[in-house]
Amino acid sequence: MAKPPLRLFLSVALAITAIFAVSPAQADAPWLKVRNKEAHGGAIMQTAVPGAVVAYQVQARKFSIWYVAGPKNGRIAIYLNGAKHRVVDQWAPSRESRAIVLKGSRPVNSVMVVSLGTKRPKSKGTLVNVDAISPRADRCSKGCLRTPEPSLMLTSLSELAADPVWFPAAVPTPDQAVFNVAIGSYVRGQDVLPLDANGPVIREAMCAQARRVPQGVMILSFGKQVEGGSSGFGIALTDADIANTTATVASGLADCASGPWEVAIGTSNSGGATPFNGYDGGVRWAQIVEQARAISDPRVIISGANDLEPSWGPVDQAKAWVSGFIATSGRRLWNFGSADGCPQSIGSVRCNNGWTIDDVLWVSSTASANIVVVPQIHTRSGSQARQWAVIAARGLELGSPLRIAGVGAQPSACLQVRGGCPTTGNDAWTAWSQLRLALDSIPATAGTAIGPPRDIRWSWR
Repeated sequence: MAKPPLRLFLSVALAITAIFAVSPAQADAPWLKVRNKEAHGGAIMQTAVPGAVVAYQVQARKFSIWYVAGPKNGRIAIYLNGAKHRVVDQWAPSRESRAIVLKGSRPVNSVMVVSLGTKRPKSKGTLVNVDAISPRADRCSKGCLRTPEPSLMLTSLSELAADPVWFPAAVPTPDQAVFNVAIGSYVRGQDVLPLDANGPVIREAMCAQARRVPQGVMILSFGKQVEGGSSGFGIALTDADIANTTATVASGLADCASGPWEVAIGTSNSGGATPFNGYDGGVRWAQIVEQARAISDPRVIISGANDLEPSWGPVDQAKAWVSGFIATSGRRLWNFGSADGCPQSIGSVRCNNGWTIDDVLWVSSTASANIVVVPQIHTRSGSQARQWAVIAARGLELGSPLRIAGVGAQPSACLQVRGGCPTTGNDAWTAWSQLRLALDSIPATAGTAIGPPRDIRWSWR
């Protein structure tokens, strides 16, 4: 499969021809045509939706993007020919027309304008806009296209990428490329900081993985959530560290991938009830996901994840975190946790620490259509597979089916610890087969689709 192209194009001579019929008048469009007396054409293309994208293709090597700055404006990111070019703050104390000069390397240059949903403290909002495209930076005159209608309008950059989730019908043979599985990481602060030094190592490891694995979803687990970031398993990582590490991983994958990839930014509910892993923690984690998306290669989907385990914390705290995340973000949320103490046969509903299978189901599916689960199937005995099969059956009973987008195993991590994992060291496809067997043993869940297995390791190697 070829590397997914960025189909962003509009043609300017400087005249523009739309390739995709997207009307700015659509009520649900992320960008709308809004009247503005400071605009060159009397109207601007405007949005306040974080991550919203408009795209153009300009037949000129040097040109300007005009916008109307103002006191309620936020920041945009500009991508030139698929690469992030610069961030522009559109704030001004009063409304005025401004231009951004761009120099492309081609006769026809693709341009994306992305709403970041961020602003300086003194701004009263996060509105951003596009006013005109001009061959000159000093004025919009001959050849200037006013209120340019975009070729492509998206709610997020991730819509440019194909979905990396697939559903194998059976275990592939070792000679098939899809037999190789995505390997995520427990991300320690010591393996990240300083990022200037460790960035090349991370990119190299991601490139090697993308060449070996055709497509996949990689979960990065940054440890429990703490004030200002995550624990980093010993050396704390800030929100910015998490976002920058994610962007580095995405860069390495995108540069070498032959198919689609997704990077899920993960934390956990470990540490009991704290001010950082309830509702406010979910909100904050969703904001970190958006920060990472804004600076990551658009060919890679960025999403959120949480290792939710009943034994690690109160159920109300975990539910509050999920509520905060889904109230803030429309991105995919992966539960890559376990079902501690839940029943292995239909009958009981009780799990560890006051949780029930309905609670596990809620944080894994019921709370939002954007939640998917990659259940931990670590135990060689098959106990975890049987637990999740019971939860899947309960989901069908309640009209809230599990979306099993993957299966979690940890053989790589087990190779890194002394003595290995005698009871919890399933290899990836053994874990998948265990869950397949457990689901098929219950008539209601027989044939349930399961995404591919995923491995995890410490650090990058």
